[in-house]
Amino acid sequence: MTDTPAPEAGFVTFDVLAAERPETADELVDAIVAESTARTRHSPGFISSRVHVSTDRRTVVHRGQWRGAADHRNALAGGRTPDVLTALSNRPGVRAVTAFRGAPAPGIDGPRLGARPEYVAVATRHLHGRESFDTLMDLLARSGEWKRHHRGFISTTPHISPDGRTFVNYVMWADENSYHAWMADPRISEGQEEVARLEEAPPEYVLCTVAADIEAA
Repeated sequence: MTDTPAPEAGFVTFDVLAAERPETADELVDAIVAESTARTRHSPGFISSRVHVSTDRRTVVHRGQWRGAADHRNALAGGRTPDVLTALSNRPGVRAVTAFRGAPAPGIDGPRLGARPEYVAVATRHLHGRESFDTLMDLLARSGEWKRHHRGFISTTPHISPDGRTFVNYVMWADENSYHAWMADPRISEGQEEVARLEEAPPEYVLCTVAADIEAA
């Protein structure tokens, strides 16, 4: 399956589960895929979801794309989709669970747009507020002058929480070498210094591979 941000997606969820052991992470992936395939994909307004496992196999990230927040709320209320936090947080071996709910913002497309990613980064930043988000979006747009031409880069899609304080950037690369070349570029570290001034707490960064994709029925 190729992957581009769904243009009709107005609401996106990220559930991040930290596991004590790789075996627990595998069990979480299986549970999320089973529920999503059996129930969530049949919910009105559901577009797609993707299940990721961190490269150290200790974290599972589930991203869901919905037409709108009301569709997601209705699916939860109607029992068509489980709340990952409620369903999986009490499992043995699950150390922590965090959730993001928000809207996508304009991102950057790379030369491999549409390719299936080999590496995905989910970067969560805790901002001072909406003004910090606006500044961060300006920085991201300017960085697109070089990022959109970077070999192996697929795309980056930012997301913002309703209160403007949590920012999640979803970045995809077509292969491992492209990811490492990206991180080695000095412009990345320069940009991080500017972004750090906008944050009120340290960011969380999860580097993942894709475990499963679920499309709407």
